[in-house]
Amino acid sequence: MKKGLWMHLVLVAGISTLAAPAAAAPPVGTISPFTGNIANTPCVNPEGLSIDFEGNFYTGSAATTPTGAVCEFSPTGAFVRSIPIPAGPGKVVSLLGVLFEAPSTLFALDFADSLVPGSSQTNGRVLSVNTVTGAVTTIGSGFSFPNGIAEDLFGNLYIADSFSTKITRLAQDGSHKIMWASSSLLAANPSAALPLGANGIAFDLFFQNVYVSNTSEQTIIRIPVEREGNAGTPVVFASGATIDATQNTTNALDGADGIAFDLFGNLYVAANANAEIQVISPSAQLVARYTNPSLPVDVPASLVFLGDHLYFTNLSLFDGGAHSSIAVLQTALPGIPPL
Repeated sequence: MKKGLWMHLVLVAGISTLAAPAAAAPPVGTISPFTGNIANTPCVNPEGLSIDFEGNFYTGSAATTPTGAVCEFSPTGAFVRSIPIPAGPGKVVSLLGVLFEAPSTLFALDFADSLVPGSSQTNGRVLSVNTVTGAVTTIGSGFSFPNGIAEDLFGNLYIADSFSTKITRLAQDGSHKIMWASSSLLAANPSAALPLGANGIAFDLFFQNVYVSNTSEQTIIRIPVEREGNAGTPVVFASGATIDATQNTTNALDGADGIAFDLFGNLYVAANANAEIQVISPSAQLVARYTNPSLPVDVPASLVFLGDHLYFTNLSLFDGGAHSSIAVLQTALPGIPPL
């Protein structure tokens, strides 16, 4: 996608949202069901979320099965169909991040048998799924636990691996694969209940930095993008421990998972261990936290903005997938639209 088109989409999304009548939207912070319960679809335990240009949503199933699935939902949240995903060398499929690329490609991350005792933990794959034909192609392999996926303005894919300290960059056909960044700041805390390191990944508005959530360390890491596209030195942008200590709060960035920016630089974080969507300001302050006790959301995981609506998956990890769903949060400001 060209930079001019990207900025046009950003401006259109912002202007159209800000111009909408106040009565047309629920109060800011309202979390509502979008799909309803999808536990009876092939996409139980949904993780990864993306939108096509017609407003259809795509997610994948993180359940470990011999054949996986990605599912399509209509702009109104109705289940449309599923696409089967065959296993690779790991013999099982477990999908995490997904990213739609027009006109008909969905990139999906498969962590395969990474959680199976005794596995090699290098059978993770980056898949290209044709949403018209259903054809599935492996464009990247050798990952330990590929979890988050983002795209730059040149179409390069960036993969966050939760069981390593690496961010990998590759072209959409799998070529030019390199270790783009590596840092101990992206490593998991092995003593954590969920020992996942680098997880959610997102560019800021002008693609000057890549932000990565570290789930088990409760941090957000910022990696500058240098002039030639190389990675600068990673630094801690926000720390849950620091926020708790300085803002007299608790559980900030607890289980930080998927992340997404609004147009004004606020970072929305799926704090999955606290069943909240938390908002971090450009100065790394916790400025809002949203939940809905009446809606069974135990592990919010993946986020995507559409105007001033933030959609997110409920991974439903600890209840066996019984409350698998996609929900929507009414935000104060429009978000960066998907590429």
